[in-house]
Amino acid sequence: MNTLLTFLAQGQPDANPIAGFAPMILIILIFVVFMFFMRRSQKRQEQTHKNMVEELEKGARVMLNSGLIARVEKIDKEAQEAKLLVDEEKKVHSVYSLLAIAKVFEEKKSNQKKED
Repeated sequence: MNTLLTFLAQGQPDANPIAGFAPMILIILIFVVFMFFMRRSQKRQEQTHKNMVEELEKGARVMLNSGLIARVEKIDKEAQEAKLLVDEEKKVHSVYSLLAIAKVFEEKKSNQKKED
């Protein structure tokens, strides 16, 4: 009985103050790693889009972010704009930012020869 009273009188040992921050440090570390990978992925997408725009040439068929499909008529790299032929029958032209171009379609050479 005396041992039980002595044990209860001692109370709990002092906790390490750093141990309370361990979960918070872990969450912050996970967040930093997550942000690193997100930024890396975003840079890769930016580089892919930049390469696609640099290789863009007159006559290429493109799809915009809005889903509009058109043919490139003129590219102004300084202004970051492209003049696109939206409707070939009615000769409807429109100017869009190069950032709006989502995809460049690869056309077969046999199709290009038929158009000429």
